[in-house]
Amino acid sequence: MAPRPPLSIDSIRGFELTGDGQYLMLNTNQPSSIALHCSVMQELLAALANAIGVSQRIRSKKKSVKFAMPCEAWEVGGERSASTHLILTFRVPGGAELSFRVPRTQAVHLTEVLALASGAAVVGDLSDVTMQ
Repeated sequence: MAPRPPLSIDSIRGFELTGDGQYLMLNTNQPSSIALHCSVMQELLAALANAIGVSQRIRSKKKSVKFAMPCEAWEVGGERSASTHLILTFRVPGGAELSFRVPRTQAVHLTEVLALASGAAVVGDLSDVTMQ
């Protein structure tokens, strides 16, 4: 028996969540919709972001290439249930939002690094500045 060919998707025509929020339904170039259970969505997001970056590095033959999504807007908020984290939310074109939970203890360091990277701060002794 011949091996089954892989499912090849080269276009997404649309997507929606089921009413109960359990599945992401993808309408693709395949004849049937593809249902992804909510339990795999976070892993899928991480896998896609990583794959895009690796793909760009392979195709460009440059190890320094980074995958970076465009950002239309951002906001900083706190968690309601716990005050130990900040929530950094970035909105990408099309309206999707990606949020990251960052320990509040990193806020000062984050602002210092952003100030240096943006040129808003004068570069002095950088011995205490590290990437996290």
